[in-house]
Amino acid sequence: MIYVVALVLMLGLRLCLPRDTTRSRRIFALACFFILTFIAACRAPEVGRDTTLFIQRVFDRIRIRNFTETFALSTWAEPGFRLLCYVLTRFTANGQWLIVVSSVLIHGSVSFFIYRHAKNIYLAFYLYLAMMIYPFYLNIMRQALAIAVLLFAWDFFKKRQILPYAGVVLLAATFHTSALLFLACPLLLLIPVTQKTLRVLIPVTVLFSLLGALFVRPIVHVAKMLLPRYAEYEPTTFDALYWYLAVFALITAYGVYRFYFAKDAVPALGGEDKIDQRGFLTLMMLLGVIVASMMTRFGQLQRIFNYFEVLYLLWLPATVPPATVKEGKRYLIFPKEELLVLAATLAYFLVLLFGRSALWYDALPYRFFWQ
Repeated sequence: MIYVVALVLMLGLRLCLPRDTTRSRRIFALACFFILTFIAACRAPEVGRDTTLFIQRVFDRIRIRNFTETFALSTWAEPGFRLLCYVLTRFTANGQWLIVVSSVLIHGSVSFFIYRHAKNIYLAFYLYLAMMIYPFYLNIMRQALAIAVLLFAWDFFKKRQILPYAGVVLLAATFHTSALLFLACPLLLLIPVTQKTLRVLIPVTVLFSLLGALFVRPIVHVAKMLLPRYAEYEPTTFDALYWYLAVFALITAYGVYRFYFAKDAVPALGGEDKIDQRGFLTLMMLLGVIVASMMTRFGQLQRIFNYFEVLYLLWLPATVPPATVKEGKRYLIFPKEELLVLAATLAYFLVLLFGRSALWYDALPYRFFWQ
């Protein structure tokens, strides 16, 4: 299985680069970028839920139209995605290039985000694959592009540069409208996050999760009347959504404990940031629990949950002590906390890959476009 091979290659590279130096981090990040991008770019159009539709209903239709007709074209694809297709069709009629270019943009952005912002990039790249975020991005090309753009907003947000942040969010929304929800993120900066406030925030999260699950369908019914574009959406649910919720809630709880309540609590993140990065991430994870709870009753909300899942790449690397090298040695020593996370996420990866993957991952079975 190609994803297992990728994971083994990443593990082998980590063992070959035991010392955490700037050079090691750059080599590891670049190597992971090339491995992940190659697999994504060389996949057949049938690998991925809507990939064939993107090529046939957007790329091929735009190929025979001029610039003005491209934006007058009646299609469910947002203007940013149509513009990307328009530019590509000026150079090629082969839809495989849409897969190639989108793969470079998506996984290049995620790789840069991990390298620049993750406290432990080795664990973050591992989680990107082991938590099945990477294979899922092969299914959701438009939204994955929106997420890729949105990741560049993190630098502006940490510096409280709200206007540039909003500009990046609006750009992301030209690939998937759901990104507009993140215009509200600056409001979270008004909420202080401490041990004391968490004693209120955690019960509130549980309450809103329960209420959200109970009332999400009536809320969506009203939303569909206001937004006719989504009128045809019918409530869907399946067992896997409850597992998503359970895993996300467990990881959130672990991080909150490690950040605020453990005897060796992790100190505040960032040095020169103008926001409480630890507090903001905590609020986002708590919001993710609410969204995941609502998702169990209305499966289409998984599109919103996808934005929260990517936070795993910052959240766990910040809370888990990293592997180190003893002085004079050339091998890694893993703390028990990281071993536990590695083992648990590996089990998660294998269960999804070989157990239920056929039901909710159209990235399987994988095959190359030349096969």
